[in-house]
Amino acid sequence: MSGSSKTPLGDITHRPLTGRRSGNSTSQQVANLTCSAGLGDENNPARGLLDLFAAQSGSTLNRKRSLKRFTDDSEHPIARFLSPQSSPTKPQSNATKAATGGGVSPVKPSAATVVVVDPILSGELMPPTGPLFLHSAKATRPISILSTISRRQTFGRQRNIPYYVSTREYMLDYISRPSDVYSFVSQDGATLVPPFSCAYNNVANGARNLAVGDEDGTIHIVDTRREGSHPDATKQILAHQNAIFDICWTRDDSKIVSVSGDQSARIHDVETKKCIGMFSGHTGSIKSVSMKHNDDFIFATAARDGAVMIWDSRCSSTTSATGETIYRPADRLLNVHASTTRAAPPKKSKHGSDGPNTASAVQYMLHNEHIIASTGSLDGSIKYWDVRKHGTYFKHDYPVPLQTSNYTPTTRRAHGMTSMALSPDGSALYALSSDNNIYMYNTTALGHPVERFGGSNFACSSYYIKISVSPDGNYIAAGSSKDLYVWEINMPQRKPLIFQGHEREVTGVDWAKDLGHGTELSGCSDDAKVRTWKPNGELVQECRENKSLQNLHGIVSE
Repeated sequence: MSGSSKTPLGDITHRPLTGRRSGNSTSQQVANLTCSAGLGDENNPARGLLDLFAAQSGSTLNRKRSLKRFTDDSEHPIARFLSPQSSPTKPQSNATKAATGGGVSPVKPSAATVVVVDPILSGELMPPTGPLFLHSAKATRPISILSTISRRQTFGRQRNIPYYVSTREYMLDYISRPSDVYSFVSQDGATLVPPFSCAYNNVANGARNLAVGDEDGTIHIVDTRREGSHPDATKQILAHQNAIFDICWTRDDSKIVSVSGDQSARIHDVETKKCIGMFSGHTGSIKSVSMKHNDDFIFATAARDGAVMIWDSRCSSTTSATGETIYRPADRLLNVHASTTRAAPPKKSKHGSDGPNTASAVQYMLHNEHIIASTGSLDGSIKYWDVRKHGTYFKHDYPVPLQTSNYTPTTRRAHGMTSMALSPDGSALYALSSDNNIYMYNTTALGHPVERFGGSNFACSSYYIKISVSPDGNYIAAGSSKDLYVWEINMPQRKPLIFQGHEREVTGVDWAKDLGHGTELSGCSDDAKVRTWKPNGELVQECRENKSLQNLHGIVSE
């Protein structure tokens, strides 16, 4: 044993401790292990510790190298896949390095050189209000959205703060062509009928079937993939004897629920174009309808009589003399937004005004399937109702809500709400107020609004104007006294985008339900037209260069 080259185990275990507590440096650790382990000794325990330490040091070094700062797209590891057209920056010569003390001198960007600095790779936190796309030295548009998104997906989060990639620049490529305008004739074929509401379907035809409810009570189903309102691309359903104020599709797109000024709600079969159920119980025009998210049999309505009613098509029904199936409400909430102090009613708008007792909008919540939200035209508040408390609500003329939002008027008098919309994930609830603002609320805890959207020229002039949230949850659209306005939700301080083209008040609005670049946006107007905006960058550029083309198209401006 004395002639063996193996080192006694005691020589290793009795060495001075290393690490933070011992104060020994990393170089001391390597030296101690190297002295104890003879080269070529495979059975030495110190050799295993040395190998582990070397592997750990190498992985740390490689990780630090992978997070270095890139000054050009071509230096990025994924640049050859995302930007093959970019050429690498010319390396510095030895003379240049010597002149700068061995460091890398900054390269002044030229007209042919694109210098890009990614704040994620450099460790600099980008301000939330600044541009989130990587820009070149002289370019006015992003270099590559694919490159930007891929980098952010590759390197993840910076300091546990998620980065939001804005697509506002691409919203400017939306345009409404003459072939994207739809007009509808009255049932007697004499005049054009103004549309009041519109809603895209969910699945069929690539979610490009747009249902439009007009003033005559007719539902028009338009295939927006086909140009113009040709009869072959439009299906008509004679639904009501009065104006249709709101419509919605079932999840499988087989049925449409419509509410009207004839004080009834109806379910229609899309294939047969027949009414399969009428829901009667309101004593005023029905303003809003909302389907339960996971159940096509249950929906809620809000009307000018101040009531919110819950309907279930599986409940018992009666048959009228004309053969119609009539349903009664499964639950009803009376005077949900009426003033218990009998205060003087608010000032009425110039047209389309609702009384002080009106329940203007209703919305089924996503975070809790038993809660519905309602709002009215009196005080601008939003109220939560638990539909399981059937007896408590049904027996009282003025039921007590589960929660109520706090509303602070921006003017000397309170303003009512005209419409509500829910974010796709159910975390935010948006309400349009007649004080020309859109308020965002946290759905899990109603209170004061967490955000406000508005604009100097945006005006909510009547209770027919509605709002809609994009399927990705990044934008909210609203009608107005003339144009259609769109706000970027994550940048509320920026001015809204104005979708031009309509000549009179824009009422119903809706986004196509598909995700990704190219989602359509449609709006109804009192000019008896429905316009659809789609992305078309080449045509937008032609319109900006030729002013005469702008009068024929609906472009987007800031």
